[in-house]
Amino acid sequence: MKKVFKITLYSFLISTSLWSCIPSYSAYPKEYNHAKADFKKQKVFVMNKDLEREFKILKHSDIYEIVEDSTHAAKITLHPMKTYTPPCGNPMIGSMLTVGLLPSGFPYDISYSYDVAENSTTKNYQYKLQVYQSLWLFNIFRLGRTFSKQSGKALLGSYIASNK
Repeated sequence: MKKVFKITLYSFLISTSLWSCIPSYSAYPKEYNHAKADFKKQKVFVMNKDLEREFKILKHSDIYEIVEDSTHAAKITLHPMKTYTPPCGNPMIGSMLTVGLLPSGFPYDISYSYDVAENSTTKNYQYKLQVYQSLWLFNIFRLGRTFSKQSGKALLGSYIASNK
């Protein structure tokens, strides 16, 4: 009976410590979090919406007006993105042991690219995006800050910075 109680208690403590590390994401540099698409948007049709993560990031960036009809729009072909993260998860241990009271974070470096084809010309766009993941109990108040939304903000900021 004591053994069952210990196993149950340890299982509860481990699951609580894992649940308490709520992720939240931020675009870097921080100025990109406040970037606004206040320019005329080109109408585009995305050829390969099956790359769901890449498509969500492009949609959240609000750089283009994405349409469902390809006849009078430029065509975008997304490329699979490459995400680089630290190889070790040791920073998360502090958050787990303190039940989320000690924040920890991980940087994500993302290579994001796509082609825009219009009037028999194709232009390739490549961006290096930086997104930071924070694990912390108090991120419960920042639930809307998902990876795709913050990556979209980083893409918008990079797009604006490259077109200055």
